[in-house]
Amino acid sequence: MQTSFMARHVATFVLGLPILALSLLARPVLAEDKILVADCTETGCRCSLSAVTLVEYETVVGSPAPPGAAEMVLVMEGTDFSWSRSSPDQIDAAHGGAGLCPIELFSVIPKDGTWRGTVRMQEITGCLPQVAEMVPQLVDGTQMHKQIVWGGKFHPSQFVMGDAPDRFLWTQRSPTQFDGVFPVPANDTLKISIITTATLTTSDRAEATVSLHLAAAQGANAAALAVLGMADCRANAIYDFERVGP
Repeated sequence: MQTSFMARHVATFVLGLPILALSLLARPVLAEDKILVADCTETGCRCSLSAVTLVEYETVVGSPAPPGAAEMVLVMEGTDFSWSRSSPDQIDAAHGGAGLCPIELFSVIPKDGTWRGTVRMQEITGCLPQVAEMVPQLVDGTQMHKQIVWGGKFHPSQFVMGDAPDRFLWTQRSPTQFDGVFPVPANDTLKISIITTATLTTSDRAEATVSLHLAAAQGANAAALAVLGMADCRANAIYDFERVGP
């Protein structure tokens, strides 16, 4: 069965026993009188500098912006909008987000073509020595190649190999950044957590970090699992993606 490039290496680790994101200090400051907009839903906000200036806003709306608008954030909620003196991060948290709303100064569009993915193991701790020695040899430096047509939008599921759906469950943080969770069935012995963040850093580069954690489930024999190197086993890897051809 085909699965994603990252998912295959996660499976390799478990069976073996087992991005430059654009993040600025969030502050309601406008560049050249551009309006800082927080486009919000029930699960958070997307923050960006609008192409519209305050003067253009007042012309379109037909009324002046509130005093101090140059230092405020325009909060959009569907067809409603309001001005806020809160920071973008505070606005995101108030709308059910994680309290992180990086300001997008420009839109990065991934280029269609042949993309190459390469794995870099970062660290393995708390695991059996045999696993810590074996997994980097199996995984580190391995590559994939895939022809990708993005359709003008970035999504890490495009890195899936073959026709099978990606098994990661993704949450979009911005047009260039996604958080993912690899669903693992719960059991009474072992708790497995696999999380990732995928970021489009430029139009022809992307990066994903993957963290895997094996731990004793509640009520399980932690001492026995420690002998097997699974009571607190952690592995971190980076996946570098690069467009290498048309």
